Amino acid sequence: MVASRSNAARSLIAGMALVALTACAAAVALPPASASPQVVLDTYLRALVAGDCSIGRELWSEGAATGVRGDLCGETQVSAYGIGGEPAQPTANELVFVTTLTTTGTRDGSVRAGQITRFFTLRREANGVWRIWGEGSGP
Repeated sequence: MVASRSNAARSLIAGMALVALTACAAAVALPPASASPQVVLDTYLRALVAGDCSIGRELWSEGAATGVRGDLCGETQVSAYGIGGEPAQPTANELVFVTTLTTTGTRDGSVRAGQITRFFTLRREANGVWRIWGEGSGP
């Protein structure tokens, strides 16, 4: 009986450690200032999946217009994403990426539930850091 309690205690502790490790692995950290535009976008999308709006919003340009910029965090739950191939480059300091997101949709219907295509525009800030400038369903 003592041995089974000891084994049960060890199993419980091991299970709790696994949960703690999983939670740590799910944490999203800001990329370094030298991060490429794709790393910045990937970090934002991982933050969306994790529901970490504080990290996600740090990756938006301060110059992006509020309400126009298209930040999805807190508006819909994203469960999966993919970033397409080479981005379009309208200017030397601007890239447009195509992504595929799987979402729960929004209450107002502006983003439908299921798999959707979204475009993210990233711009190089004056300090050289890449940030998200806008997001939407069309270029």
